[in-house]
Amino acid sequence: MLGAVDQARDNAVHEQSKPENQYDTLALEAAYLAHGQSVRAAELQRQISVLKRFELDNHKCDSAAVVGAVVHLREYSNQFSKWLWVVPVAGGVDLQFEEVSVTTITPDAPLGRKILGCYEGDEILLRLGANEKCFEVISVI
Repeated sequence: MLGAVDQARDNAVHEQSKPENQYDTLALEAAYLAHGQSVRAAELQRQISVLKRFELDNHKCDSAAVVGAVVHLREYSNQFSKWLWVVPVAGGVDLQFEEVSVTTITPDAPLGRKILGCYEGDEILLRLGANEKCFEVISVI
């Protein structure tokens, strides 16, 4: 990632990137790309730092869902079930544990906010615009 940042920055300041006329935006586009990549690299470094310090508590199976818990949800509308691992950062990563697919989710996500504090058997109603989904908490590990 850092190599791509360096390359984008070099492209932005390279002699061949200088605009030939007012409509030539190659250097400007390269500068935007370099900035975006450097922001992304900094965010990834922050997430790595947070995950290195993240400690899993001994979670009891009859406890409420907290950051660090693995939650098994079933969606009522289609009986689809999913396993979610609530982590402080890096949501949306699909992991494989034996035969089970587990997706990371953060408390910043709408569903992540709803999961926190839930117990086995609780229902979660999630409204996203005009869409509404209802989940049952099958288990909290």
